Amino acid sequence: MRYIVATDGSEPSLNAARFFVEQSCPGREDELFVIYVFPLPSDPECYDGVVSLPTEASDERVAAVAKPILTKTVDVLKDTESRVNEVTLLGNPAKETVEFAMNLNVDLIVAGTRGRSPATELYLGSVSSALVHRAPCSVLIVR
Repeated sequence: MRYIVATDGSEPSLNAARFFVEQSCPGREDELFVIYVFPLPSDPECYDGVVSLPTEASDERVAAVAKPILTKTVDVLKDTESRVNEVTLLGNPAKETVEFAMNLNVDLIVAGTRGRSPATELYLGSVSSALVHRAPCSVLIVR
């Protein structure tokens, strides 16, 4: 089977990785993709004057941010016998994760949730909610 463990380095995403390993015991024949998506706004003009978000990122900047996040999550998965692949993408985290899952015919996406309030979720969006509604496969959301 193929699994995605979506991470942003937060404690909820690390808890999701721990839960997945403890409950699923992925085996030698399974393949894990630990994905970090460096967020870029899809339409920077929407944010003009509200917040300052990067519209592009250098390879060095992306690597500097992504490496420690991926390393923390891979460390959680170190006791599995599965092949673990580190993946860094750019863009909208939910959209990029769903597209990756479609392209690789992934069986399950594992992600954490931060438990934001409904108002915050409405304003900021929710990656976990978008994954549940848009993914082509099963999604495990861990609180």
